Amino acid sequence: MADPMVPYSDQSICEASVRRISFKNMSMCAVRLTGRATVLASVLSSLLVAGINSQADATAPHVRLYVLGDSLAGGSSQGGKGSHGWPSLVAEQLGLTLRLDAKGGTGYTTGGRQEGGRPYTQRIKQAIAAKPDVVVVEGSRNDSSPTKTRAAAVDTLRRLRAGLPHARILVIGPIYSFRRPIGSHPIDEAVSAAAEKFNLPHLSPVHRGWFTGSAHQYIGSDGVHPTDAGHAYLAKRIRPELSRLLHT
Repeated sequence: MADPMVPYSDQSICEASVRRISFKNMSMCAVRLTGRATVLASVLSSLLVAGINSQADATAPHVRLYVLGDSLAGGSSQGGKGSHGWPSLVAEQLGLTLRLDAKGGTGYTTGGRQEGGRPYTQRIKQAIAAKPDVVVVEGSRNDSSPTKTRAAAVDTLRRLRAGLPHARILVIGPIYSFRRPIGSHPIDEAVSAAAEKFNLPHLSPVHRGWFTGSAHQYIGSDGVHPTDAGHAYLAKRIRPELSRLLHT
């Protein structure tokens, strides 16, 4: 004789054979289901996975990125302000928490003409206090003396390395806007030499010909600063290098 129909209820969702499964700090019952109970089980499974993912997101460590630079990092009237700047774009694409210290007109040796502007050498304490996991030092086309720039860059990078012994540091040379490749530049060579002194990875926009040729279209009407599209262009070139640095 067939079993009588059992009304759908909380008590009739699953059959016997229940066992305990441990999943990190959570536990769930594994049940063998039949009929309409399968639908409810699917919903419960989705909710459980969502809960686990939410817990993972909440407890995942945030990698802190600190960018020290000039207006080529901070943006200008031509573009790259806020979320449109390459620091923000790179941070978002790599899932990093950004702290940006970029002031127009500044560099390793100069504080520029803007109020509150200070050379990089005077902004190291602030960078160290932020306790970043990754530091990018960019610039600077505002520096003019190769000898003074090298000395200031060595001082800047030495203090960063000493104050943040476990942080990863990427050095990006001055970002110029020449239409044609120039091969080398004294300020870029000075920054490169300082980075090599501490065995730090260094990106040379000069050697790589950034913004030359067809890429010059991404420079604004002032002939110096990138547009929003130019900052997106920079992000595409900086992100892979930073990603490799994070995974070494």
